[in-house]
Amino acid sequence: MTAVCRALCIFLILLQPHQYSASKEKPPDDSHFSIRQITIGKDNFQTLQAKLGPTKKCHTTHHDGVDVAGYAAPDESLVFEFGEIGGGDVTAFFLGSPSETTECPLSPLPAGVSHLTTNGGIRLGMTDRQFVGIFDDPQTKTQSDSWKYEWTLDAKYTEGEKKAAASAGHPVPDTYLVGITVEAKFKDGKLIYFYIAKLEST
Repeated sequence: MTAVCRALCIFLILLQPHQYSASKEKPPDDSHFSIRQITIGKDNFQTLQAKLGPTKKCHTTHHDGVDVAGYAAPDESLVFEFGEIGGGDVTAFFLGSPSETTECPLSPLPAGVSHLTTNGGIRLGMTDRQFVGIFDDPQTKTQSDSWKYEWTLDAKYTEGEKKAAASAGHPVPDTYLVGITVEAKFKDGKLIYFYIAKLEST
């Protein structure tokens, strides 16, 4: 899929009705977008390496061919996505086993880093009941135990952000759209893959 097509698809998703759904549940709080001091929408490739060590970007077909970079240990991996709509910032990350997450080469996790857990408490090996206790029941669930949640939201610019944009000659409206996706896979009732993405259309 070309970059133009990817951007168009995401834009059309963000144009869907602005409410707490596709999923009927409330969207994830900010803690779920951070892991190991890396936060979606705030960190980029440079700050990622400053915090977790050197790694390389790779173009992959995973999730519509975005660029990824990540780290692996023998039994778990942490991979970050960088989308064009994100302006170079981290737009998503996912946890899984090295053999399941991406076809791209991954760098070693820093020494002493193991048992990866998001700031919101998501970790590989947690039970599906524990996961539901955090995210509630999924919007969709397949026979292979793959779960998916989606939200499209209106978010408000702060007065400071609006003033800064106006001063730079790029005035913005009061609100912008945010698209959030969460995916999870389970095996024998245990989490083996977790993906979370957040895209903003300004």
